[in-house]
Amino acid sequence: MGFLLSKLLPLAIYPLGLGLLLQLAGQVGRAGRPWTRRLSGWLSGGGMALIWVFAMPLTSRQLIWGLEERSAALTPKAIPQADAVVVLGGGLRPKLPPRQAVEVAEGGDRLLTGLRLMRQGKAPLLVTSGARVSFTAADPAPPEALWARDLAIELGLKPSQILLNPGSRTTAEEAQAIGELGRQRGWKRVLLVTSAFHMPRSLATFQRRSGLTVIPVACDYQLVDLAHSGRVTPGSFVKDLLPDAEFLYLSTVALKEHVGLVAYRFKGWS
Repeated sequence: MGFLLSKLLPLAIYPLGLGLLLQLAGQVGRAGRPWTRRLSGWLSGGGMALIWVFAMPLTSRQLIWGLEERSAALTPKAIPQADAVVVLGGGLRPKLPPRQAVEVAEGGDRLLTGLRLMRQGKAPLLVTSGARVSFTAADPAPPEALWARDLAIELGLKPSQILLNPGSRTTAEEAQAIGELGRQRGWKRVLLVTSAFHMPRSLATFQRRSGLTVIPVACDYQLVDLAHSGRVTPGSFVKDLLPDAEFLYLSTVALKEHVGLVAYRFKGWS
């Protein structure tokens, strides 16, 4: 129940959820006393404005750039040797009908980057990570670590080169479990692979909880850097001010990471 609440409660403070709650409060307030009717207009307008602002590409890009620029600065240009490449869960879809194989989604760059590092000889072992996170009954999907292993083998890696961490549902649990795996095997250093927007929180958590030297390797960049984003035109500026569902999602992703980092620091996990 606690894990379920940790996933549900934050939805109320992200732009879409909070904006809709303000809209709902505004509608309820219209049926009350005169002062609540006056307040209802402000609540409804505030809810609409909140969603609009965070759905603007102009806002979303700033939030994502703030995380991804940090990750780019953290990732060394020359990746050193390590005992293992650790690929955090996220970005794959299981082999369940009508899919004929494991499929790669947006965050699938995590596994592909891990495989590149293995082919470059940066480590002898690949750790695939991720539990099954589902709130439905009788979900047939196996833990994500297994899907990642199957796809890695399909793409050429030997089964003997892969270790599994199938029981971790959160980044904090991944850091703890992989730290224990490292102690059992005498590891000193690992390459940590995850999406650029997720790297600041992941790195801080692994440094705090794993007991290993952690080298960040960020991937899955959502945006090119500012220097390569082109020049602003009147048309692009107007478009940047208009709401777009894709950019509302990216704003939510960025806010989720900031909220998660604050929560992890409060709990002493990062």
